[in-house]
Amino acid sequence: MKTSFYSLILGTQKEAQMKRWTLLFLAIVASLQSCGYKEKEVQLTKREQRIAEKELSLMQWEQRLALWEKDLQEKEKKQHQDFDTATDSLNVQPLTGKWIVRMRCTETNCDGSAIGDSKTETWEIAYLNNGIVINAFAGNKLSRIYNGTFRETRLEATNGQPDSESVIRVTLEMNGNKMEGTREVERANCKILYTLTAEKQK
Repeated sequence: MKTSFYSLILGTQKEAQMKRWTLLFLAIVASLQSCGYKEKEVQLTKREQRIAEKELSLMQWEQRLALWEKDLQEKEKKQHQDFDTATDSLNVQPLTGKWIVRMRCTETNCDGSAIGDSKTETWEIAYLNNGIVINAFAGNKLSRIYNGTFRETRLEATNGQPDSESVIRVTLEMNGNKMEGTREVERANCKILYTLTAEKQK
């Protein structure tokens, strides 16, 4: 009986010892796993930081690229404008200068004017700010200023605003050193139409 009792006690102690070793082993494994998880978490955080830094760098690069593209477009636009201005300036060279303009009234319903009335003016035509400016002189006196455009061989210019008491519209076709066309004077309740012939002075 004693032997059996001692064996039982020894077996119980061994079982208890085994349990302690098992618990210790499990605790060590859990600790190692915990350390491994923390290390992975740190690595994951670092990886996310690197990705965020790359994304920020990419955004900054895209912004710089957009600015470069905008700057290039503005430079190209300015080059086109300069080219167009130079081209227009060359195209209007035959037009610019001094012209003797003769007018003859062909239609009128305004008081103070009659069919057959005629007059002569000197026009000084210039190219300014991508447009045509005409200074019209009666003798040595500046009588009015026209503003307009010149396309290919056609000159169109006006004097006065649409809501003003009088608006004058000029349309001329150029042929060498001569131009022919019309001059229309529009008033509140009447109109006068002139035929125009112009010859450029050398």
